[in-house]
Amino acid sequence: MGQSHSFLAEWSNVATDSGAGVLILDSHGRVLFINNVAARVYGRRSTREAMGVRLADLIPQAAATERVELARQVISSGEAVQARELWGGWALRWTVRSVQNTAEPGNPCALVVCSQENALPEDGSDWTGRVIEFKSVDFGPLTGLTASELKVMALIGEGMSNAEIAAKLHRAVKTVESHRAALTEKTGSSSRVQLGIMARRAGLLRRVALNDHEPTGPRAIA
Repeated sequence: MGQSHSFLAEWSNVATDSGAGVLILDSHGRVLFINNVAARVYGRRSTREAMGVRLADLIPQAAATERVELARQVISSGEAVQARELWGGWALRWTVRSVQNTAEPGNPCALVVCSQENALPEDGSDWTGRVIEFKSVDFGPLTGLTASELKVMALIGEGMSNAEIAAKLHRAVKTVESHRAALTEKTGSSSRVQLGIMARRAGLLRRVALNDHEPTGPRAIA
């Protein structure tokens, strides 16, 4: 019991100091540790509710399976990996490393540090390892937006006017204005500025296909 408490206390200090979301998963997908930031990201009000449960009890099964599989790969190989995700409308980046489980030596685990993607360098200069993108996403407040609305919102996030967006997407200005009105209603935002903030927070420009011939869904990471 004392060893387990020491293990959790050690990571509790790290999690508090970093300001990022931190969780520790074992190879079975069980949450051994989670801090307040990560607990809020994955839909729980407190760490007490999330500690000790399976990741699949916090997020949908398909999403949990994908993330636990990455944790297993990291535990097995010892190779640190980064993964990009869109969750709750936030563009996030996981950094996953294998760590020693001093509380349960026979139960290896992976440390996940979850940070806002837009708070990290765009050119990847801070990272030389492998980067993947999770396929299972959660658009949060952007759920229910059409492909056309997401395109318009992505360009609002780039600071474009309705006329500039219309030219970029080869649409009429009135069509863009109609999409913009729908975005305000569907997202509950009160201004164009708020729409732009939500678009940048979700990293929409990177995630949506602006041209009709482009494939839909998250763009591949090179």
